[in-house]
Formats: sequence, structure tokens, C-alpha cells
Amino acid sequence: MMRLLLALVLAGMPGLVLAHAPIEGMDSFYNGVLHPVLVPAHLLAIVSAGLLIGQQGVKRMQAPLITFLLVLIAALAVTGQFDLALPESTGEMLLLSMAVLCGVLVATEMQLSLMPLMAIATVAALLAGFDSSQPELQGRAKLAILTGTGVGGFLLILYAAAAAEFANRAWQKIGIRILGSWATASAFIVLAFSFASMRDL
Repeated sequence: MMRLLLALVLAGMPGLVLAHAPIEGMDSFYNGVLHPVLVPAHLLAIVSAGLLIGQQGVKRMQAPLITFLLVLIAALAVTGQFDLALPESTGEMLLLSMAVLCGVLVATEMQLSLMPLMAIATVAALLAGFDSSQPELQGRAKLAILTGTGVGGFLLILYAAAAAEFANRAWQKIGIRILGSWATASAFIVLAFSFASMRDL
């Protein structure tokens, strides 16, 4: 839980808003694995969705997690094959909006039926996948980075869901709700920074 907390705090720091470009000198696959963690909009949306899914209990979290994985793979395959991608600002805004929504639901410990959970998992995966295009890469490098992104994205939502599901004690549940609140606040901070950057252009 402390790792998730640190990640959300860092994501809310404007100076750490990173681009989608690969890190020079690092293997393409590991670049992809780190991509969902180093891009604040992806981190906040995926973690908050994972926390929400995990709060629903083991029985209701399995199908949304599998759905997220399958849809993410499909979205990454499409964007890799056809270089389809959301406009950068649009993808970021939609992901941050999803982080706000899921963060509020986590903070209020809202219990949802399976269909809304499946919808949230699907939308989160589609946005993360189509916002991970790497048009500057070709061949094996593109395949490796997109594969890594799929692995990193799924591990991130799985870790967040597991943290929420294993939070059985009262203080642990409160901690998860606080994480949801911080995810919402962090998303607002990044949104504000993004709007300020766009206004300065």
C-alpha cells in the first residue's frame, strides 16, 4: 500500500509530468513496462480503477480484471498495427477524468454491480491502450514496447486491486479510501497543470 501511496503522490507533482517518448538507453520492453507508471494520467486512471475493482471483493474482481487485460491487448495491437492514437491532450483529459470518477467511487467505498465494473475496466483499457501509440518506433522495438506496456498496465491494475481486496481491517479500508481521495486530488492537479501549460503555448 505504501508503494501505491508514493506513486499517487508523485503523480500529483506537476514537475513529474512525463512524455510518452521512450527513455533513452533502456530496453524497449522495460520502457513499455514503465510507461503506465511514468505517465501520470495512466498511473492515476489505472490505479484508481484497480482500487475500485478490488473493493468489490474477490468474486466480482476477476471478470473486470480479465476484461481489462483482453481489451488492453486488443487496443495495443490495433494502435501498433495501424498507429491509431488519441490526440495527446484528449487522451490525457479522458484518463484523468476517469481517475477522478474512480477515485471518488473508491473514497466513498461504493459497491457496484458487475456491469458497471466491466464498463470501467473496458474504458480504462481502451484509453490506456490507444494513448500508448509509439509511431516513431518500428518492427521489434515497437512490438517490445507495446508488449511491455500491456504487462506493466495489467500488473499495475492487478497490484492495486489486490491491495484493496486484502485491506480487511478498518484502518486499511480507510487507507484505501484515502488513496482514492488522493487519486482524485492528484488528477485535478495534473489537469490544472495541463490547462496552464496549454494556455502558455
